[in-house]
Amino acid sequence: MWDVVSKFMTLRIILIFFIYVSIIQAVDRSNFKKCEQSGFCKRHRTQTEKANYIVTAGTVTHNSSTLTADLVSRVNKLKLSIVSLNDATIRLLIDEKEGAIRPRFQPLDALKDGSNLKTLDFKSVEINDNSTIIITANNAKVLLNYEPFRIDLFIKDELVISINPNNALKFEQFRKKEDGDEAKGAEGFWEEDFKNHHDSKPFGSSSVGIDLSFIGYKFIYGLPEHADSFALRSTTSVDPYRLYNLDVFEFEVNELMSLYGAVPFLLAHNKEHSLGLLWLNAAETWVDIDSSTADKACFILGILRSLVEKFRRNSVDVPQIDVHFMSESGLVDFFLMLGPKPDDIFRQNSGLTGVYPLPPLFALGYHQCRWNYNDEVDVLEVHANFDKHDIPVDAIWLDIEHTDGKRYFTWDPNKFSKPKEMIDSLVAKGRKMITIIDPHIKKDSNYHVYKEAKELGYFIKKRDGEEYEGHCWPGASAYLDFLNPAVRNFWANKFAFDQYAGSTQDLFTWNDMNEPSVFSGPEVTMDKDARHFGDWEHRDIHNIYGFYHHSSTYRGHLARTNGHKRPFILTRSFFAGSQRTTAVWTGDNTASWQQLKITVPMLLSLSISGIPHVGADVGGFFGNPDEQLLIRWYQVAAFQPFFRSHSHIDTKRREPWLFSDSTKLVIRKAIRTRYSLLPYWYTLFYEHTLTGKPPMRPLWSEFPDDEDAFDEEREWLIGPSLLVRPVMDPDVQSVSLYLPGKRNVIWYGWNDHKGHGAPGAVYVDTPIDVIPLFQRGGTIIPTWERVRRASSLMIQDPITLYIAINFNGDHANGTIYMDDGETFEYRNGQYFYWGFIYKKEGDQLHSISSKNLDKRGKLESDAIIEKIVIRGVRYYPTNVHIYLDDWNPETADYIHDRDAQTLIIRKPNVLLTQEFRIDIHI
Repeated sequence: MWDVVSKFMTLRIILIFFIYVSIIQAVDRSNFKKCEQSGFCKRHRTQTEKANYIVTAGTVTHNSSTLTADLVSRVNKLKLSIVSLNDATIRLLIDEKEGAIRPRFQPLDALKDGSNLKTLDFKSVEINDNSTIIITANNAKVLLNYEPFRIDLFIKDELVISINPNNALKFEQFRKKEDGDEAKGAEGFWEEDFKNHHDSKPFGSSSVGIDLSFIGYKFIYGLPEHADSFALRSTTSVDPYRLYNLDVFEFEVNELMSLYGAVPFLLAHNKEHSLGLLWLNAAETWVDIDSSTADKACFILGILRSLVEKFRRNSVDVPQIDVHFMSESGLVDFFLMLGPKPDDIFRQNSGLTGVYPLPPLFALGYHQCRWNYNDEVDVLEVHANFDKHDIPVDAIWLDIEHTDGKRYFTWDPNKFSKPKEMIDSLVAKGRKMITIIDPHIKKDSNYHVYKEAKELGYFIKKRDGEEYEGHCWPGASAYLDFLNPAVRNFWANKFAFDQYAGSTQDLFTWNDMNEPSVFSGPEVTMDKDARHFGDWEHRDIHNIYGFYHHSSTYRGHLARTNGHKRPFILTRSFFAGSQRTTAVWTGDNTASWQQLKITVPMLLSLSISGIPHVGADVGGFFGNPDEQLLIRWYQVAAFQPFFRSHSHIDTKRREPWLFSDSTKLVIRKAIRTRYSLLPYWYTLFYEHTLTGKPPMRPLWSEFPDDEDAFDEEREWLIGPSLLVRPVMDPDVQSVSLYLPGKRNVIWYGWNDHKGHGAPGAVYVDTPIDVIPLFQRGGTIIPTWERVRRASSLMIQDPITLYIAINFNGDHANGTIYMDDGETFEYRNGQYFYWGFIYKKEGDQLHSISSKNLDKRGKLESDAIIEKIVIRGVRYYPTNVHIYLDDWNPETADYIHDRDAQTLIIRKPNVLLTQEFRIDIHI
């Protein structure tokens, strides 16, 4: 009998697997909801009778930094709070006033300081009969209008944001179901069905929504993750942007449907001002965008039109972007970041949700992965071939087949019987290994993780209190309840070396399938009425589930070395604040030119939303790229923050040496270019920890007043200094690219050193081995010219400086940061952070000097500067002298190329951590 049952269960698992495979081969849109199939979205989007909230005048009170008031309507009574926070940030929160039968979930763990946010006193508060006026510490004016309820925000006396201008505030409250309520409730209020899945709602719907208008803006960005344009587009004739973490394999491009992660962040930008908004809600969320002008909106927004005319200079055809947030549960809780510039928004957002901690150096190198490397022999052969073909690589990855029957924290006893020896073989060449560990746990009473978690009651429950079961790679699976702090500790402890047999300090972790993915569930995820620790329903916390998973993994990596070694975690699912513990990749893409191109707006969107270490599977996860597509993909990914090749188990093997020699050499060139720029990348990631600026940046982040750059998504910046515009179309022999900036900005071709004035278009020939790359005038970039098999072997190697003189010919500067590349000893002063300055001292003298930018850094390096390349030299040097501590000049060799306008100073051999000055005499 048991044999029959076992065979039946096996057949069931196989059937579910093939159903899942049919989903991934081409996205079946019918498996995923549209707004009209989501009860709360439909109710919010098509409000026929609005609540019409007003502020009760006598309830307006305030202290030094917080103003509160009652909001009342024919439906319910709410409490409004307006809070002035540090660094030009305002929080607006709307909650139930009293008598709520259930609490509402707040994803405060997404904020780096949780509920302990630093406030800043108001300058003044003026309470009137019909309105209240708040002046903030940074002189922004907040006008609270009582009837109808509306909040208008002014900066320098110009209206920039209006909250609830279209009176769309809707706040559904929990209720106890009584006889006849099903008939009385709106569609989907008490229960909802989608395909074969039933969603019970024992307390009814608790959805919330509100609208905002950004006045004076044509462009708004953010809301990752979507495979769509960088600048958000109008949704008036299509479904809203959806934020609901889902396992959507082989996702389509130019679509607003949900993908694997959700960051409810917006950044509006014009040439005068930038504004940021963080919607703090972890439930399913839809966001409508409507780009228009104030004049076009006047027919329905007469009050707003009059405000625009009154408070906007030159108000004719003032652009406007209307936004409508709709969430299934939680609070109306959002933060307005007042800029004024993009760099300020990056700092303000990271002040709320945190920065990405400095990664280990190897994480910025090249990673080789596929589903799956067959066994230890296969891994070691791949490892050896990288050396044989002189291609650097920093890590080899293992997918789910490395485990014992999809039991995570285990190894297949036949294929991977000696994991430590395998890992040590990689480490001997300076490399690391990463294994996949997903949150679904195989239901097997002999599997120690399942057995222990079940005994402790650590799994998510169904609505009836029984253990929730879903199907994933192992078959029948249970899902750990990471809402429970004890579960997070339990998971972290599993990474201890005595718990994870075969692991070492050089083994790192990849968290996949953590949306969570449930093959048998609604929309390939978990039932919304599943129950979590604290009596939360899954609908309340869905988008933050993956956050708790990967952050627990990070804690485990910290603990296993007592906080000595830096973790590296990669996740597929994410939320605001995920950057504090993980890198992110865009999920299961496809080998196509369209998918290659969409990586740029997807990664830019993530970067400006606070998640900087991001990348996409090189070559596409599904399908088999031809050699041209694969080459171009490597050239694109070499200039994106996370650089990993990965592919499906059914694809052809695609290690670089398996293609023609010419293709292998071009791929090798792209990878080696990445390694040569690692000192610059590493410095950018360090500076991110100081400023919140993402290493991968849109053009407008550095050139905020260049309107021609606002909708650019084919090219991007790496830090402030490099602009890249790779080829992303087949059979392209040349590309046109835009060089941003005012007329006093100059850009230099990285390879030919030619200067090009901005702003304007440049045509670049692009044979198959060329990547259009430009250095901005006025910058200095450190590089490693001696590329070795792994980054860890290069850390003491000599540095070459590339100096691009500015348009005026008198200045350039740059920085370099370095430490041991793997530990937290930099927090104890074991690092250096130095700056380099090139300047014109007079008509006959130019100089290059170095300066210690942070004397808390005590690390002294033996690395030297072995070469300096200066671009844009419009003079004729007669000699070059080097001055060190004793200030006795030493003559340096140099090569001057008049045609290329370059000067190469050969072997100055000055230490990186030693002050020096080099004089160039004319």
